[in-house]
Amino acid sequence: MKLLVFILSAFLVSCNGGKNQTNIENVSNMMDQHALKPQGYSTLQGKPAVRKPPAGTVARNIKYYEYKGDLVAAENNLVNPYAGNSSEEVIREGRNYYRIYCSVCHGETGNGKGTVSDKMGIIKPPTLINKKVTSYNDGRLFHIITEGQGLMGPYNTQIYKEKHRWAIVQYIRELQKGRK
Repeated sequence: MKLLVFILSAFLVSCNGGKNQTNIENVSNMMDQHALKPQGYSTLQGKPAVRKPPAGTVARNIKYYEYKGDLVAAENNLVNPYAGNSSEEVIREGRNYYRIYCSVCHGETGNGKGTVSDKMGIIKPPTLINKKVTSYNDGRLFHIITEGQGLMGPYNTQIYKEKHRWAIVQYIRELQKGRK
C-alpha cells in the first residue's frame, strides 16, 4: 500500500513541470496572443496598430503650451524668466541653441543671411536685428520660436525645454544690441 501511495504521489508531482517550467495552458489563446508592432498593421483587426487615444484623455506629466495659436495672448502674458539676465551662462546657452537651430536661416549675426537663405527662393528669412523685430517683446519672440511663423515651422519639438527657448530670446536681444 505504501508503494502504491508513493507511485501515485510521484505521478501527481511529475505532472507539474517544476518551478522553472511553464504551467499547463488550459486556454492557449490567452497565452499566445497576436502581438502588434507599434508602427505595424493589424491583419486581425484590419487597421493600423497605432491608435488614437480615446476622446477626453489627458497625458500625464506633460505641460502643454498655454498659448497655442494665440499670438496676442502670448505677447501680452508671457514673461521672460531671463529678462535683464545677460550672464555668460544664459548667453552661452542661447548662443549654442541659436547656432544649431536658427543661424542656418537667420545668420550668425541675425542679419537673415544664413547658409541656406540663398537657396530659399523668393521669400528669405527675416533679419532679427531690424527695428520691427527689435520692437517685439520677449513673449512674441518666444511664441514665434515655439509655434513658428510664416514659412518657419515650430521648434518646440526640437527645443523642447522652455528655458532653452528663453535663452535663445536672450541671445537674440544680445545680437540686437550688437554684442555677441
